[in-house]
Amino acid sequence: MSQGRDDAGRFTETVSDQDVLKVFDYYDDPVLTAQEVADGLRQFGKQMTNEGVRNRLGRMHEEGLVERKKFGARAAGWWATVAPELDPDTEEAVESRRESDEWVEL
Repeated sequence: MSQGRDDAGRFTETVSDQDVLKVFDYYDDPVLTAQEVADGLRQFGKQMTNEGVRNRLGRMHEEGLVERKKFGARAAGWWATVAPELDPDTEEAVESRRESDEWVEL
């Protein structure tokens, strides 16, 4: 079995859509290039080629998760239209404190 493939020889997805969406939260700039998304994924220990990122962003665009604007024949900017889901541990902590007095209203 080669790296990135399952027992049947099919490619396995090692970068989730949530991983991609987290990159948009990581950067201060709301509009990113595919190269910036690939660089951001590497910051989280995920590897994906620029072409893979472009393909993933294209699919996510079709699903309404990201939007894009073309800036020329080969340049495009991308931005998230939805937020990433909370990590399960974080979500559990938030839910456990929802009715608690630990939260302070401003």
